[in-house]
Formats: sequence, structure tokens, C-alpha cells
Amino acid sequence: MTRMTHLPRTSGLSHKLVMVAICLALSVAAVLASVASSARAVELRHPDPGTYLEFPYDGGVTTLGVGVVDENGSPYYCIESDTSSGLDRGPVTMVRDSDEARRIAWLIDRYRGRADENLQAAIGFLVHEHFDLRKDTTWQDYKKAALARYPDIGPLSERLWAEAAANAPVDATVVSTYRQGLREGVVDVNVENGEGGSISGIPYTVVLEGPAVFEDGRRAVSGRSGDGPISHAWKAAGSGPVTASVHYDAAALERMGSSQDLVRYGGVSERTGTVATFSVRRDFTPSVATAVESTVVESGGRIVDEVTSGVSGGGSVWVTDLPLTATGWYFDGIDVTQRTVEPDPGETASAFLKRLEGLGYAPSAYGQATFTGPDQTVRAQAMREQGGSEPYEAVGDGSLGTWVWAFERDLQSEKAREYVLKDAVSPFLETSESNVNRARVEVESTVDSHAAVVGAELSDTIVVRGFPQDHGTFPGDDALGIGADEPYARVSVWWTGDPDDAANDGRYRPSGAEAPQEDANHRLIGTWDYPAGNGRVRVGGGAVDAHGTPVFITARTHGWYVFIWAFDGDDRVAPAASAYDDARERVRVEEAERPVPELTTQAEPGAVRVDEPFRDTARIVGEVPEGAYVTFSAYEAVPDGVDPGTNGKLIDEARVDADPDKTDQTVHSPETRSPKAGLVYWRATLFSEQGDVLATHELGAEGEVVTVSEPPHGEGAPPASSLPVTGANVSTVAAIGVAALAAGTAMLLAIRRRGRNR
Repeated sequence: MTRMTHLPRTSGLSHKLVMVAICLALSVAAVLASVASSARAVELRHPDPGTYLEFPYDGGVTTLGVGVVDENGSPYYCIESDTSSGLDRGPVTMVRDSDEARRIAWLIDRYRGRADENLQAAIGFLVHEHFDLRKDTTWQDYKKAALARYPDIGPLSERLWAEAAANAPVDATVVSTYRQGLREGVVDVNVENGEGGSISGIPYTVVLEGPAVFEDGRRAVSGRSGDGPISHAWKAAGSGPVTASVHYDAAALERMGSSQDLVRYGGVSERTGTVATFSVRRDFTPSVATAVESTVVESGGRIVDEVTSGVSGGGSVWVTDLPLTATGWYFDGIDVTQRTVEPDPGETASAFLKRLEGLGYAPSAYGQATFTGPDQTVRAQAMREQGGSEPYEAVGDGSLGTWVWAFERDLQSEKAREYVLKDAVSPFLETSESNVNRARVEVESTVDSHAAVVGAELSDTIVVRGFPQDHGTFPGDDALGIGADEPYARVSVWWTGDPDDAANDGRYRPSGAEAPQEDANHRLIGTWDYPAGNGRVRVGGGAVDAHGTPVFITARTHGWYVFIWAFDGDDRVAPAASAYDDARERVRVEEAERPVPELTTQAEPGAVRVDEPFRDTARIVGEVPEGAYVTFSAYEAVPDGVDPGTNGKLIDEARVDADPDKTDQTVHSPETRSPKAGLVYWRATLFSEQGDVLATHELGAEGEVVTVSEPPHGEGAPPASSLPVTGANVSTVAAIGVAALAAGTAMLLAIRRRGRNR
């Protein structure tokens, strides 16, 4: 505010003298000031008309508006209401930054040079209102006087203050938003006024500090603000925290010391707005989640895994449509007691496989799955060879099988290796990707006599193979979802025939693999438990069952008696049972002894080298019915001490017809050779045309085993000596049966035992 006190009016000479004195005084003062400030700039001048208002105050006249103007026409506004303004120039300092300072500076710059006395007076009013050095005292009196003379100045100043609030920036914000995980995003820049609204046209610069750059690869980007946020895309250049700071231009207010202090527009000054901090990550870690199609796989079944892609770790995001290929290794033959093996941090797939090899595990099959993003599922089937097309089949040994999957960095594309920095490997024997390969049990059995008379004791010899060696001891594993072993198998004996007429028994010859339903012609004699394991099982004849109870089976009536071995199955072993119509597992019981032919067999030679020929012979003495025939089976070589009969065959039931017109005849099997050393067991069986066993012998009978040895290292070594040719003589009528018949024990079959019976 410039306060000018007007002198009283004079007249005549006195007035002229006064004016002359004033002029002289002003001239002297001007000269002195010029001399004193010869090193300074041109002095300030009074404002132009139309840039201030005058009003009476304290007996004089004062002004409100532009106080002085400099040589550039820049307006200055006074901030000392109790001091008259002069034209001297003093030191200039920056007014402390504030919303008020920015608004005043913006108004001064916005209306610079505007010849509108009311507008300029309103700006001067606002300057005093917010920056007057005596605003709580002297300014209040002047304010009343000014508003009394010009009441419209108040409302006008309020409108100008609101205009400044809408246009003077008080802050700039920067907000980061992710677009692709932590890998890509944008920063939104907004320059705001005091009311939180956006201001357009304000220059700004955003600077990134940390592992991120803008789209052009630089760490800084500049622009002008808009009516809303302006977006700038960024991308990660590594991993870690990033700080985005925004710098913008805001009007500054300067203060100049003088006989009366003044303020002026101080140009623009760079200000720092809100700082945003965010995390970035360029790479990602892929992962696989797998689930075997079936926890229990049957022997010979296909191994299928459902592989689902994913990512692991905070901020890990798959690059859009980036293909990655996962490799799978399938292991089997794993003991049920084996626990999960985890890859070490940073361990490569090859190193993990090497470590598993040291534990005794090598892959048996392979798989592959390609993904272009997370949450994709591929049905992968185990193949015999890496990259092959021949499916792998489950071994069926009751052991565990499991997958290990890995994204191997070195096998990915060049682009993928930019984002995948290390191998991602799944554990060994992880619950979801493990299965049990269900064993398939094989049973070889034959009754001790295929023909008997009423009252005879019946018995059976069963050889079981295929159970895991530890079967019966596994308690189950809830984590793997595998149940406990079933400890027992069962042997049942069925009777079938016509209870009233032995001549009709032939009509009920056992047929079909499944046991019948009980009725007048089919009756379950009894069922006994036996250990569900490998080995030779003796049923009947006083041999004990699994609970230590002796079992006796006596033929009480004529008809057929069939032995059936059965296992219900568990998670490690598939259900298995001998067939109801297996001719070797049934006994024909008659009321009177019937003559049957005798069968004597001899393998020849008894000892050979690997790949040398040998065969079996069978001599039949006695009458044979029309259509009778002999079958020969030779089992693959097994080591000494291994029960025969459940392994593969070199010859399988080769058939040779018998001559019904001869009572003494010899038939021969085809020749065969063994590709490996060991013992080859033969079995010859004489069948009736209806498939009933007329005569046979047990495996391992004397003369029915051929010893196969490796060829010698030297040349011309003689073959091993043959076993004695004594042969095996088998009659289907047991002496005990004759004795029983003589005793007249023709009655219904009874079973003496302390187990379950019917």
C-alpha cells in the first residue's frame, strides 16, 4: 500500500514558494540518490494509471493496487501498510514456498500489465491480506477504509483467490500401476491445484531411480500436465525397488527490501511432488503342479500325468505368450518306504538327477509338456525314450512310481532365457505326482490227484508269484493316498454234481472262470485264509492255514471238487484268482475206482548249453479215450531254488494227439532252446477230449528238469552230464483212495478242520 499524505492548500506566493522548495528538495534528493546508487539499476517508478485505486485514510489519501513498477514493467505490491512506499530498490529474497505464495505469484503473473484498477486493487488487497507485515494491526484499519470506499473489492478478491486456487499448482503426484506383473506398468502424473483438481499445461519431469526405464530406455521423461493424469509406460530392467519422483514448475514469489517492502512475481521454480516407490521384477520362475491320472496303475497300464503350469515367488509373472517346455522323468521300482527328496535351492535339473542316481534311482520313462502361460494343463504320457512316441507300460511290481518335472533354462529359447534365470525343478516322490504300480499275481496250481473215490483226502499245491517281497507289511501311506496291504488270500473248495445220480455228474463239469452261485448242484465246501505272498501253498492233507489251523478235505460224495485261490486285491497288488474251470484244479470223485492210463515223462537231454536244443517225451501206458491228447509246457529257465510255474514259457501247452488204439505209446514235444542258463521245468499232461486231466505230474518231477549252462570259455568243452533218466510215473488213483473205497466210506463229503467250513 502506498500512503500519500496531501499537504494543506496554500495560495499566492506562499504556495509557489512551497512548490519551489519541494522541487529543490526532490532534485537534491535525486542527485544524492543517483550518486549513492551509481552501481545499482535504474530506480523504480510509480505505477501507471488504472492499476490502483485511491481512498482517504487518516486525513490523507492512500492507494491500493500496484505500488511501483520496475524498468521491465513488472508490478510490485507493497506489504507494509504502515509505511509509505518509495522508489528505492533493495535486496531481493525468495518468499518461503506455500500455497498462498504460489497463488499470489500466479495472480501477479496472470494479470501483469492489465489496466484494470479494480482488479489490480483486488490483487493488492490479497497481497496485504496474506503477506502484510502488520496484517493483524494496521492492515485491519486500512482494510476497513478500503472496503468502505470500494465495497466490491472484497468479493472480487475472493473470486481472484478462487481462480488462483484452481490454477496455481500446489503438488504433483506420480502413481505407479502394474500392467504385467512387476515387469511392466505405467506411472500416472498429475499436477494438482489447492482443491485437488488437475491443472493442465504445467511442465514436469518424471525420474526413475532403480532397475526400471521408460519405453525409450531412458530413466527420465518430460511433458506438460493435462486435465487428468498423463501416463508414461515403464519396463523393468532388473529386480528391486524403484522410486519415481516428479518435478514440476510452480510460480514463485519474491520479496524486495525498500523503504516499504514489496513483493513481485519471481518466475517459475522447480518443485518436487509426491514420490512413488514400487517394486519391479523382470524375470520369473515357472513351476509345475502335477497330478497323476491314477494313483493306482495296473501292470502294463499307461503312465499319464496331468501337468499344470504356474509361477512361483513374489512378483513372478509369466511373459505373455512366451512358450516354455517342461521335461519330465518318470521313475519306478521305488520302495514304499522311500521319502520325498527335495531339490536344493538353485540346484539344476541335471544335478538333481545325478543326486537321485546316487540314491539308486534312474528314470525309466520320459515326458514333455509345452506351455505359453500359467494355469495351462497338459496331459503328458510317459514314453520309453526321450522325445519318443512309444508309450511306457507300468512294470507291475507293487513299487512306487513318481515324476520329476523341470523347466531347464538351457533348453529354452533365447528369448525365454532372458526371463528364466535358473532351472525350476519339482521334488522326487511328491505326493500328487506319485503312483503305485500295481503288481499282477500269477498262480500255478494243480491238485495232487485229478481222480479219486469217495472217502479220499483231497489236497492241492499252489505256487504264487508276483507279490512284492514285503507284501503284507506295508501299513499304507495317507500322504501318498496308498492303502495298507491286504494280508490274506483265500482258498475255497467247491463241489458240483448231481447228488442223487453219479451218472449225471458229467453234466455239471465246471465251466466258466467265475465261481458259481450255490444251489442244489453247486455247494461251497469251505474257505481258508493263506498268507498273501509269494511261494508254495499246500492246501489240505493236514497242512495249516494262515492261522495255524490244520486243514483236511475229505470227499464225502461223488462229483467234482474244485480248488479256487483268490486275492481280493489292494493298492499294491491287483485282484487275482484261479479259474473255476481250470482242469488242473479239479478232482473227479467217483464211487468206484476206474482204471486210468499211466504217464511217464523224460526230458532229453537232461543238460544242455545255452541255445542248444532239447525236448520232452511222454510214454502212455493203458487205454486212452477217443480224442485224448498230451500237452507239453516248458518254463523259462530260473535259478536253482526259485519256485517254477509262474514265469514265462518257452513252450506253452503244445498239443500232441494220443492214439486211442494203442495201450503203450510215446509222444514227443517240439524242440526248444533256452537263451539263458538255469533250470527249465517241463510238464506233460494227458487230457480227455472234454478237457479233464487224466494224468499229469507236479513241476520239478524227476526227469522233467533240464539244466542249462553257459557255454565254456574254451572251445570244444563237453556238455554237462545228463541227469539220470528215471522218468516220472504218475497214476491218478491214489492208494489211499483205494483203501477208502474198500472201507465203504461212500457218504457226503465232510471236512475236518478247526477253521471256517460249510
